[in-house]
Amino acid sequence: MYIQLLSPLLSLQSVLHVDVRQRQLDCVSNVLHSSGQSLGSSWDVILNVIKSAASLSSEALVRSGFQSLQLVVADFLPHLPPPSLPTTLHVSTRYGLQTVDINISLSSVGLLWSIADHLYQNKETIRVGLEGLRRGTGSGTSQSGLTGFEKRVMSSPLPVFDVLWVDMFRGLSELCADERAAVRKSSAQTLFSTISAHGTLLHTHTWETVLGEVLFPLLEKVHTATREASTSSLQSSALLIHHTRDSAKKQWAETQVLTLSGTARLFQSRWDKLVSLPNFSKTWTTLLSTIKLCASSTSVEVSVAATNSFLSIVNTETIETKTETSQQQQQDNNGSGGGEGVVLVRPHPVSLPPKLKRHVWKQAWDTWNGIGTDCVARRLPALEGLHSILKTPLNMERVDRFFLSIPSQKFLVNLLKIFLHIHDHMKGDFTTKDFALLTGVLHAALPMPISKDVSPFLVPSASENVMSSLHELVLRCVGAVFSKTDVFDDPASGDGAPEVKSLLVKKPHVVDVHRVLPVATDKPRVSFYPLAVTELLKFSLLAAEPPIFIRNSRGAPPASLPFMGVNYAPFGLAAQALAVQLYRSCVLAGVSLPSEVPELFLKSLLPALKLKHSLSVAPQVWTRTVSSLLVVLQTSLPLLLQQGPGANEGFWALLATTLEEFLFIPIPEGKEMTGEKLRDCENLDMKLIDLLRKDLLPLSQKAPPSFLRRLTAVLNRGSIHSATDGVATGPFRENFARVCFEALLQFSFIHSQDSVGSSTSQLALSALLERCEGVLTKFVADEHLSGACPLPRSRMNEVSLVLKSVSILISSLKDAQKEHANRVDRGVWRQVAHLYPALVQCVTCNSSEVRTTLKEVLDQFSDFITMTMANQ
Repeated sequence: MYIQLLSPLLSLQSVLHVDVRQRQLDCVSNVLHSSGQSLGSSWDVILNVIKSAASLSSEALVRSGFQSLQLVVADFLPHLPPPSLPTTLHVSTRYGLQTVDINISLSSVGLLWSIADHLYQNKETIRVGLEGLRRGTGSGTSQSGLTGFEKRVMSSPLPVFDVLWVDMFRGLSELCADERAAVRKSSAQTLFSTISAHGTLLHTHTWETVLGEVLFPLLEKVHTATREASTSSLQSSALLIHHTRDSAKKQWAETQVLTLSGTARLFQSRWDKLVSLPNFSKTWTTLLSTIKLCASSTSVEVSVAATNSFLSIVNTETIETKTETSQQQQQDNNGSGGGEGVVLVRPHPVSLPPKLKRHVWKQAWDTWNGIGTDCVARRLPALEGLHSILKTPLNMERVDRFFLSIPSQKFLVNLLKIFLHIHDHMKGDFTTKDFALLTGVLHAALPMPISKDVSPFLVPSASENVMSSLHELVLRCVGAVFSKTDVFDDPASGDGAPEVKSLLVKKPHVVDVHRVLPVATDKPRVSFYPLAVTELLKFSLLAAEPPIFIRNSRGAPPASLPFMGVNYAPFGLAAQALAVQLYRSCVLAGVSLPSEVPELFLKSLLPALKLKHSLSVAPQVWTRTVSSLLVVLQTSLPLLLQQGPGANEGFWALLATTLEEFLFIPIPEGKEMTGEKLRDCENLDMKLIDLLRKDLLPLSQKAPPSFLRRLTAVLNRGSIHSATDGVATGPFRENFARVCFEALLQFSFIHSQDSVGSSTSQLALSALLERCEGVLTKFVADEHLSGACPLPRSRMNEVSLVLKSVSILISSLKDAQKEHANRVDRGVWRQVAHLYPALVQCVTCNSSEVRTTLKEVLDQFSDFITMTMANQ
């Protein structure tokens, strides 16, 4: 009966007169108010009349039609027969797409959310009603009179109720591609909220349709629209727009972020169902391809969202599977609209067969490598633009363009976090070639400057002795390849450590160079050890030689720089210490490493050692490098000496150069050093000489003669270190000179007469005696010139040490002569005798300390003369 009465209303939609259409809609409103609860099968007529108004250009007609739709959704959804629900969804979508009134479009999105709640709360009744629709449209039914929903039901293998939900998602996805930014944002939020809240109702195979026919096409459509959107400003005098949304392109970028993030959350929350799909591999590949495409966007917002999405789908520590705990809980939730059950934390691999697991994580690695190569490694040439910016007055427009051409700090941080999760699942399949690809990305990421738009509270400044999160993650990525334990031996989470809530600032360190790491002896992992040591040593160079734009900006006011200054020293030192730990651990475990590794250590440590007393870096850069050098020498010298004097010539030559350049670095003018600091520096120098005395000199016959000659020259120079030799390197180091002289004496008499080192030692002693004679002669002359004024304390200490050295030398020569009558060359004895006149001239010295030491030397000379006469 109602259909016959209402059918004329439907025929009026072809009339173009506004007043007629207004009366038509008024009639519909009256029918709803008077008989809405008893329309029965006539609802389709009413809904079609309401839908016809959505395509009109008259705002009044559109508003009237929408008011009727609001009445239907608010009051009459329980009275609608299930077959009419698809039409209600379609009508609501049409009103969302109309362009007459944006408020009506936004309200339509809200209506779709209300309809979704109704479908969930009455799912059993609606499901039964829709199944009757499928039976009524069997295979023999003609499709000419069927609605669009009925045709989809006939052609789809999905349950009818799921087809209805897919229609709901499809309608919202249409609104997500609307030209109006507000409608897109509201629709995207509603779409993914609906999927999250009510997705538990869908059968497993329905998810393939949701992804393949709704979400992936939506992502592609939004990406295309974003790429083609205008960059022209939308600012107007009537409306103020934030600078992040002042163009169509930026507004579309927001939509792209919402849709991509929502799709990634769907994968994360419905992982257990998605992995069971027959075409999951294809679905996974499509998502990763989309993420890679978005990661290369010039919009920082989109690229960071892409890495956030990537991180969420590979992060096995935060995957949440929403399940219904029991049928009883499901029934209890029916009236609440929630029904999501409890949250269980579960890792990815639970539902992955071995073959699929390898494919999934191999695809993830390939995507990561593609993003790293395209968005990081290939962006390195863009740093040349920063050099030109620094040479000209600060131009913020150029600065903004520059930072759009390089990855942001947040992007890089996310990218490295992603690798850690991927590597957890493909350790057995990770090859040395993959490691080379990884380190290529890491080396490209480290020099990337940080925009000043990043909060100073999130990134440590150049004056802070902490690593940024990027630096920390670089070490963790390399460490994950060769170690199963935390690479940081001083984590910030320890007792007494300050709590750091910032995402980008961490405070762990690698400080204990003697720590022994667990080292595997299986061949696949052993192959990574030399590669890891090499890359860590390359990283360590940043402690002494940070990126060029950091070096060029030293001394410039921070306000004049277009980037934030970052201290690379903590990172470089941590990489250095980690390399030492790994090398030492391998040697202790008996793992063989290439013979060129020790030489590589010296090459990497020398730049930092040269910064001793430097004004441009913190003292810890070179002091901690000395500690690393000591451990490396202590570990490597026994191995290298076993190989004989003809092997590893490059190492020995570089070691000699390192000693020559480090031990005698002058203190720059203008640098004030307290006595305590000087003693600390001297103690480090002494440790290095002591190590050589203990580990090298006893086996020095196995070292190359060329190295031994250079070593004796270093010890000789250090034993009588004076400003009188023409090289002013700072205050006199008495203890260091003593240690050098003792090492030289030990070296001189450790060989037998026919040993290779004997002639070298004799030459060194001859040079030493000549220097002693020169120092004494110079002292006597200077004291006579000074008259009553005493010479500086350092000169007195120097002469005292020379006299003590001569006393020890004569004593050692006598002992050596007693053991082997011809062991000491006669030329050395003559040089000792030539010292006597200089010693006698020192008798008139005003210093009692010098005279006391002189007496001991002359006593030694009495024995020396007696022994010489006896030998004659």
